[in-house]
Amino acid sequence: MLKLDLGSGQWSQTGLRFLKLSIVMTILLSVLDGVLHGLPRDIQAESGFVRMSTVWATDFRYVFENGIYASVLLFVGAKVFETRTLMSIGYDAIDAGKIAIKGPDDDNVVWIGRRYASPHEAQVVAAAFAERLGEPAPAKPD
Repeated sequence: MLKLDLGSGQWSQTGLRFLKLSIVMTILLSVLDGVLHGLPRDIQAESGFVRMSTVWATDFRYVFENGIYASVLLFVGAKVFETRTLMSIGYDAIDAGKIAIKGPDDDNVVWIGRRYASPHEAQVVAAAFAERLGEPAPAKPD
């Protein structure tokens, strides 16, 4: 059986991995930032290390919060490039017997389509796709 893993490439996996890392580090650094800011002012004033740690925890928390945005953009952009589409057709839930394949034609295009129960249903679906893509509707078959 042929199995295509579209949309699970190296870039989307890297984006997802960085997203998870950024979320975990943001949570940990937020807790650390809260603990360090919660210390009494006299302890913070005495120790330069505590002041430095407080500033670093806050700054790195902001870095990882922005990493969340960057990794989401990387993940979504990689998914678009890996699947080469924004439109989900949904052939994964259809029985293989209901899919028709025709081609390649003279332009090296392979047509993959779903068999519909009636010509009217097929014509309605074709018109909906044509309207969405901005193309003229195909002629009704005789």
